[in-house]
Amino acid sequence: MKRQILQALSLLGRIAKATKRAFAFNYCFWATQEDVAKIREVEEAVWGDNAASIGQIQSRITMHPQGNIILAVNHKQQRKIIGYVSAQRIHDISGERFSWAEITDNGFIKKTHQPNGSFIYGVNLSVLPTDRSAHLGELLISFAFTEAVKRNIKGVFLGARIPAFKRYKKKHPSSTAREYLLLKHRGVAYDPELRFYEKSGFQFLKVLPEYFPDPPSLNYGVLCYLKNPFFNNPIRKIIAWLLKIKILLDIKKALG
Repeated sequence: MKRQILQALSLLGRIAKATKRAFAFNYCFWATQEDVAKIREVEEAVWGDNAASIGQIQSRITMHPQGNIILAVNHKQQRKIIGYVSAQRIHDISGERFSWAEITDNGFIKKTHQPNGSFIYGVNLSVLPTDRSAHLGELLISFAFTEAVKRNIKGVFLGARIPAFKRYKKKHPSSTAREYLLLKHRGVAYDPELRFYEKSGFQFLKVLPEYFPDPPSLNYGVLCYLKNPFFNNPIRKIIAWLLKIKILLDIKKALG
């Protein structure tokens, strides 16, 4: 019986790889140093003065190559980068308080990336602003999560902005960031950025004061967590491949 199970798993693995090769997937790639200048352009378009610098992007790729993924399309026979996600490996930080600068080594991750960490921390997500950017951002996060499944990571942390908080507080001066975090609108998170991560399956753990210089959020952040439901699953690598295929097909559909 054990031999039959192993043979079945091997067959599933070959099927997954063959299926992946059967499609001309050319949307998600590991970022390389050659991509840095184009990533920087995306960063500037999304974040303006808070964009990651050339040095920060170079350092992230050097420190954790598997933690930097670009979303790209073919444009005039050239690869055009339209999205970028960056992450580092860490220990369990659910009980800690920190700022973005502290948890990411000011965005360079030289001092904070832990190669054997059991969790992932999302350093950065940028997608060129279009009418499809929110959906593409969700798919890019989902694609990156398949790497967590493949590498048997326990879960993913990240710090989210709450960009509608300042406007809300003007109308409700006594409201706290914690109360705002719990606020719902039609059954989902009130804040648009929290809704974005909620749709990707993240849970909200706590408010992080002075997380990042962001006036619309009054400098608050929210620590979010996504548990890996396939942790220690014996066929997690096959699951990761199948999830990737599904996500890449969804990206293809979203791009039209």
